[in-house]
Amino acid sequence: MKNIFTETKIATKFGNFNIRVYADVQGKETIALCTEKLDTSVPVLVRIHSECMTGDTFGSLQCDCGEQLEQSLEQISKSGNSVLIYLRQEGRGIGLFEKIKSYQLQDKGYDTFEANLLLGHRPDERTYEKAKISLTDLGVKRIRLLTNNPSKVSEIAKLGIEVVERVPLIVTSNKYNKKYFASKRDKFKHFFNDEVSYYFYQFHTETPEQIEQIGEFLKDKKHDPLLKICVGVSADHSVLDDNEKISRIETLFRTCDFYEGFVPILHFSFKNSPDSLKDIGTIKKKLPFVKYIQTNDVPSPELDTIKLSCRSFLADIPLSDSNFDLVHDAGFRKSITKYKAFILLDNSKGTGIRETKEALMKKIDILLKYGLNDIAIFGGFGPDDLDTYFELRRYYKINFSIDAETKLKTDGQIDIEKTKLYLSQLIRFDDPKEAGIEQTRTFLQQSKHTDWDKTVVDGKEFSIHPAVFNSSSFASTAWFASVVKEQVQGQKDFCEVGCGAGVESCLVALANPDMHVVSTDINPFASENTKFNADKLGVGDRIEITTGDVLDGIAVDKKFDSIFWALPFGFLDPGTEVSMEEMQVFDPGYRALRKFFSTARNFLKPNGQLLIGFSSDLGNQELLEELAKQAGLKIDIVAEKEIQEKDTLKFELLKGIYQN
Repeated sequence: MKNIFTETKIATKFGNFNIRVYADVQGKETIALCTEKLDTSVPVLVRIHSECMTGDTFGSLQCDCGEQLEQSLEQISKSGNSVLIYLRQEGRGIGLFEKIKSYQLQDKGYDTFEANLLLGHRPDERTYEKAKISLTDLGVKRIRLLTNNPSKVSEIAKLGIEVVERVPLIVTSNKYNKKYFASKRDKFKHFFNDEVSYYFYQFHTETPEQIEQIGEFLKDKKHDPLLKICVGVSADHSVLDDNEKISRIETLFRTCDFYEGFVPILHFSFKNSPDSLKDIGTIKKKLPFVKYIQTNDVPSPELDTIKLSCRSFLADIPLSDSNFDLVHDAGFRKSITKYKAFILLDNSKGTGIRETKEALMKKIDILLKYGLNDIAIFGGFGPDDLDTYFELRRYYKINFSIDAETKLKTDGQIDIEKTKLYLSQLIRFDDPKEAGIEQTRTFLQQSKHTDWDKTVVDGKEFSIHPAVFNSSSFASTAWFASVVKEQVQGQKDFCEVGCGAGVESCLVALANPDMHVVSTDINPFASENTKFNADKLGVGDRIEITTGDVLDGIAVDKKFDSIFWALPFGFLDPGTEVSMEEMQVFDPGYRALRKFFSTARNFLKPNGQLLIGFSSDLGNQELLEELAKQAGLKIDIVAEKEIQEKDTLKFELLKGIYQN
């Protein structure tokens, strides 16, 4: 979808700027205010400011928004190579009317976090996709971000913009906004100085080679300066008297030094320790290279062990249901806060069992109430199983850390490919466009039939089963059929993945009398529907029907000149559960797309091609291109068209050729 904007020059009391306004619903237009010169070859100073009518316009003393905006404009003008993006998402995204209702609750003693929840909102509903659109249009890829909000750094970084530095905005509190500042500090992890708040994605390792493989894989992929990749190394009391084991652990720790942002952490189990306090001293003495420690299996009563760990190391403290009450102990909280320890919510203890989102939220709410906001979540996570983690991050808008255990293993051994996929999904945490998703789901429900339906495409009538994607509502189906027919003229063997009612398969077979067609779908109703239409149109003898996930239902000896798939366009978080019907339009985390790219090569003849139906307005084009590159696919657009469906959307037919 083309980004429509208008721009001109503007003189302000802060200096002269270029102002660009993007077309949108009236009152929701995004604004980009740029210095007259913009050098994108170096990191650009950027402020992404969400609208605050009360602070920006009326100078309210109940927040610091107006002061931040003025300071930003002063720094941007002074820098001479800067952009301010003004997003129309008032009141942390809830709107001005709801924000004033939130103020009423704050007058009664609630903080801004609590007030939003009481009004039925999330603590922070802001998103930043529109900021990325502006930065991409301006050619800005590397930025120095003016913000006190570490979550904003991460939100921007995961959209593909490299944040090389967080530049703080120093604003002092006043008697009207002290509680507001405290809430931002304790519940949203904001900082009001140049302090740094890191978070981590963790995997476990056994060999230096595993660290090297992950390190090389993550090069140029990590755009967030606040993100650390923690490398867990297991040990227990038996290690402390074994110089060979100590040497092995040191080698693993030293290997991490070669990779930027890699932090080794000793996962020390105190289960077999006759004296936990003595073991901490021994670790300090015999393993002086250890800076980070995770205190596993500390008996609940031994609070002194936890306190000493916090004083001696940068510590991660696991809490399960059995010892979570420690957070109510003032001495425990003082140690955690003073020594900047992390709280690890870990009921799994290596079993791979994940807690429910609701159970985790109850614990997180308690921790935030006490101002304990360096939180990690363990257990039950892995590739394509991250939906709960992403939902928590999106809900609270703070940087939770995460560790995966058994789900990164195969037959008890660390699986590097699973680890790569897990880390890449975390780093490429693309926010799904929630409004579009709900609109699509609503449209699916509205278009649902309780009985067979009919549609006419290219002069041919097709019957559509009620449990099959109803192409009659989507003009793109007919366009894909027309352009695919052109691309496969003269070929002998054609395959359609996700055949639905069989429109493309049947029209291709009708246009090519000598062609053999294989049609496959994960939905068995779709396979039967395709067979019904193929027989009705007289091409049933040339269309072979199978059922399976992507290409699973096709015999391994089959080879094709072309394989076509009109991809599900909607992108959701990896691991999000979708119904069979929703799988026709959503591909969570592009799991099916990855599988398609990695397996289709085996079913192509020499010089065979993939034909991919896509929409850059609905799908995640950057991720598609990245996955194609990883699979060794060269992707080109061979046809494109703007089509009026519910909105005017751009559709493309892509051709993919495997390189070597």
